This record gives sequence, C-alpha cells and structure tokens, in this order.
Amino acid sequence: MKLPPALLRHTFAPTLRILRGVLEHAEPEQLRAWAARTDEALGMDLSGLRQRELALPHCRARWFEIEAARAERVLLYLHGGAFITETPGLHGGLLAWLCQATQCQGLMPSYRLAPEHRFPAAPDDCLDAYRWLLAQGYQGRNIVLAGDSAGGNLALGLLPRLRDAGLSLPLCVIALSPLTDCTLSGGSITRNNGLDPMFNTQAMHRLAPVYLPDEAARRDPLASPLLAELQGLPPLLLQVGSSELLLDDSLRFAVKYPGAQLQVWHDMPHVFPLYHFLPEALQARQQMADFVNAQFASAGRDAARESTPGTAPEPAPLPPPPAQRPAPLPGWAGLLLAAAAALAAISCLHWAA
Repeated sequence: MKLPPALLRHTFAPTLRILRGVLEHAEPEQLRAWAARTDEALGMDLSGLRQRELALPHCRARWFEIEAARAERVLLYLHGGAFITETPGLHGGLLAWLCQATQCQGLMPSYRLAPEHRFPAAPDDCLDAYRWLLAQGYQGRNIVLAGDSAGGNLALGLLPRLRDAGLSLPLCVIALSPLTDCTLSGGSITRNNGLDPMFNTQAMHRLAPVYLPDEAARRDPLASPLLAELQGLPPLLLQVGSSELLLDDSLRFAVKYPGAQLQVWHDMPHVFPLYHFLPEALQARQQMADFVNAQFASAGRDAARESTPGTAPEPAPLPPPPAQRPAPLPGWAGLLLAAAAALAAISCLHWAA
C-alpha cells in the first residue's frame, strides 16, 4: 500500500525511530521481509520505465533505458541494504531520477547478498558490472558511479581496484552515507547513538559480522575503503546527515580523498535522498545532478579522446547545499500524522516478525 507523501514527509523520523528496533534484533530473513514491505510502501512505481534484465557472471542486473539519455552515457548504481537486503522500488526510483537529470542510461546490479554470500562476493559482482559496461563499449569518461550506504562502500572500494588493474576510471563518483570503515572505529558510531533515527550502535556491531566474518576481512581495504590508497581517483561527491552513526565515515574519507566534495545535511537521516517525499531529498538529488553535469561539462561532453587508464579529470566546482528547511506541521495535525505513521510502522514490525 502506497502512503500519501504528506503523511510520509511529516512523520518520517518518528517512524524510523520505531523501526530502529528491527535492525537491532531481527535476523536476515526478517530484515528482508521488512525491506520488502518498506519498498512496497515507499518505493516508486517503475512500471512505466523501459527496463530489461541482464545476466552478469554471478548475479542479475537491471538496465534502465531512459528516452532522453545520450547513448554514450551510463550511470552504474550500487544499492544499499546492509549487504543483506535489496529494495528495487526505492533504489530504482532514485536511479531513474538521476538518469533523467543527467541524460544517462542506468545499470543496477543485484549483487550477491550476505549471509549466503559473504565478502568479497558483492565487490566481485560490482567489478563484473563495471567490466560489462567496458565490454559494451562504454568509456570510463562517460560512466558515472554511485552508491548509498553499503552500496557507497562498494562504489568507493571499487575505485582503487579499477585503478590498480589499469582499467579506465569513471568520470565521477557519488556516495550517499557510505560505510567506509568496517572496523566501526569512527567516533560518531557512539557519539550519535540515540540521535540517528535509523540505527543504533548495537545494530551496527550486530550486522557487521553477517557480511564480514572476521577482523582481517574488516581491515581489508576492499571492505574498508578508508584504509585504501586514495590517490589518482575521480572527483567524488559525498552526502551525509549530521545525526548519522556513519557521519565520521564520510568526514574522515573526505579528508583523505583528494578533492572530495562533502555535504553534511543538518538533521537528515541515513540515505535521505532515497525518500522522494522529503523536500531535502529533492534538493540533494538536484545537487547530485548538478555535480554530474558539471563533471561532464568539465571533461568535454563530446570529447573524442580516451581517458588515460589510471587517471581522472579535474573536479568541477559544486555550489553548497541549500539551507532552507520546511517548517513542521503545527499542533494537532502533526500529532495525528505521527500517530498514523506509528501505526503503519507497528504494522510493518508485526508483518516482519
């Protein structure tokens, strides 16, 4: 059942706080059931888009055919979901929006998930997806790489791998609330505990071993991109909320990554651009599109030369995010909407149990 945008917009944070208990206590199958129900309620209806399914060596992928896209451009999107779940409606909606705003075709792999397939299955599938694009004739300078949360981790971990293999690097990269340090050593993991409406510290420590079985895997630069060598990589845009447990994952990564452009959005939850009913999400999406279009312009949209493998174009400037924030609903209206959202959340919890 799709919920009205006005209801979702003004009750989103309270609903997330109720659902936070799912992430702390649920097993993977319960998380997948909750994710499917959430995707049904919040995801975009993609039936009007031209899509087709592709077979990669170890997983499937969805190809988005955007009518206004330029044939040479493609956006490779790596979805989040704690390496455990997939929400095609939410992530497909964001990918389709970005593709339309940047004149790109889209590719989203359904990489193998934990606990059935632990690290490094997911990174290997993402590398296969990028290699598939190169094999189809797409040039690195026309590929945009993006991902959120776990998918942001996969995107950032893919970059040094491409560079070290001598493969043509993407034009630019977008990472939304990425997990960059799987050792969970960032100060915000504890500092923002109780402030983050989606996660708590206990949930983070409980979910990590589902994907990464031991400390050696967590310290592998492929799993923790913060520990990788980050020189000679493409322009990067990071977006993160100020109250997230993973805030420091973005802050520290931006310091280490040459030329990274960081946007910290005040009081926004984890991967908020996914949620199309939030005004800030639409603003953040526009910032992403502006970033990508600026990179295409900077690199020369119709340039005929190939990018030299292992090198990247200079980053183009990006304006700061807008400061405006919508006012909350006053009085009883807001309380009634919060109560309705709470009931919807409790229904989701019961359904996933």
